[in-house]
Amino acid sequence: MEKMTKLDYLQKTTSANNDSDFNLTVQLKPLERGFGNTLGVALRRVLLSNITSLAPFAVKIEGVEHEFQTIKDVVEDVPSLLMNLRKVRFSYNPELLAMDEIVKAELVIETTGKIKARALEITSHPKIEVVDQTVDIATVQSKSALKLEMFLRQGRGFTSFEENKLLIAKLEDKLQSSIRKGKLIAVDSNFSPIENVNYTVKELNSASPQIEEELELNLRTDGTIRPKEALKQAAEILIGHFAVIGDVDAMKVDIFKEEEVLEEGNESPEIDINQINLSVRSLNALRRIKKTKLSDIAKMTYEELEQTKNLGSKSLNEIIEKLHEYGFKLKEGDE
Repeated sequence: MEKMTKLDYLQKTTSANNDSDFNLTVQLKPLERGFGNTLGVALRRVLLSNITSLAPFAVKIEGVEHEFQTIKDVVEDVPSLLMNLRKVRFSYNPELLAMDEIVKAELVIETTGKIKARALEITSHPKIEVVDQTVDIATVQSKSALKLEMFLRQGRGFTSFEENKLLIAKLEDKLQSSIRKGKLIAVDSNFSPIENVNYTVKELNSASPQIEEELELNLRTDGTIRPKEALKQAAEILIGHFAVIGDVDAMKVDIFKEEEVLEEGNESPEIDINQINLSVRSLNALRRIKKTKLSDIAKMTYEELEQTKNLGSKSLNEIIEKLHEYGFKLKEGDE
């Protein structure tokens, strides 16, 4: 089998804010023509429908026998309560939770008025946390008006409350509750942690006989899991399926050409930063630290380049892209 050019994987930096933990932009290049859409479509479909996450499937409320009741001193009826609880998302580490493990969250009310998601406590798993603690759960007129427990499990995609009814019947003995009066109510489970995923494909060298492509994938999660973990899951799912199709027992795949090692005495071509169409801001920042050749920049680590004065995330990404475009990389191990 003819081998392909080795790929560069670049995770683009984002501005430092709370939302940056939920967003990820990655680039993969140089891909042979056609592979951008092939990989982009496959990853997007798997990310949207097959990523494992944590969601509620059952709720138990003191004194409530079915989902159409009202509760004394609680403004919301039971259907509204259940709808609010479905909006709550939980962050967790999949490696610390068994796939069949059930997690219980208890609503602890210490005041009257609006009760937010921050009132939900999970004492059995301290590493599981509510993502958005400002979600409204209920409005109560007394602290003892509402006693509520919610049961969570891991899953993929969407499970209807009808399917969860069957699951509750099967697991009822395992769903330990401190609420004595009331029945378990099934709710819809939306496990998908992906809020948005899209990709673009760009030709890198359209003037060349061998056209190559760059795939850029943009991913946003709801905070249940980090986007990099979601991308890892998607890749593992695809690899598992392709391994069966190709009858691959060992997962070592040798399809890329070995990088050519320069003989001693041969050096990389010297390319001046003025020749590569960098922005004025990037050029000025590099000149201040006396880096005028791409080979000079390639001797820096990612952290050293990031700490350059007046070099923002946009300029940082621009310089790294130019390095890759001309066959250079930052110093190994620190990017």
